Amino acid sequence: MQHWLGYVARISGFILLTGCTFNFDVTGQRTALENQVMGSYRELDDELILASSVRAVTANKKVLSTSRQNGVDAKLNQQFNQDDLAELEDLEILGESSNGAVVLLPTTVSHKPPSTKAQLELAKQIIDEENRDRASIWQRIIESNPNLAAKDLPQVRKTYANIRRQALTPGQWYQDEAGIWVKKVLPAAGTGA
Repeated sequence: MQHWLGYVARISGFILLTGCTFNFDVTGQRTALENQVMGSYRELDDELILASSVRAVTANKKVLSTSRQNGVDAKLNQQFNQDDLAELEDLEILGESSNGAVVLLPTTVSHKPPSTKAQLELAKQIIDEENRDRASIWQRIIESNPNLAAKDLPQVRKTYANIRRQALTPGQWYQDEAGIWVKKVLPAAGTGA
């Protein structure tokens, strides 16, 4: 028993010293494509961290390929714009389309008061930047996965749309696979969804 406790203590110490974190996603079964897209998306996070490290660039003397750099730049810009995107989605100005793009929410969907001119200008800027960034990321996902080709872009976009739907907060709008606009709601108690 004491040997087992010593083992647990060593593992715990290692985890604390190395700063390891564990993320457990309990979302049900994922398709192989969803796993590939998520893996590539996480790789971009890692590349972003690596590219931002001065030591990594000078120590390795590596320069990212154009495709990789575009993906990293896109991910960085997404992080920069994420608060504005979330706010505009909360205000029911923007929504997530079924093809993975962010769009102006149709006026027939939301019952909120009309947006101000400044909000609409910001929304158009965020739409342009976010959709450009998403296109770069989708391209990087396809190029970095030997099992994917350009013909898989519609499926990658659809998978990305599903991932975005899951990440939305209650009150934000998305378009389901049939093209119907749906307002995300809190999951029912005890469903775990």
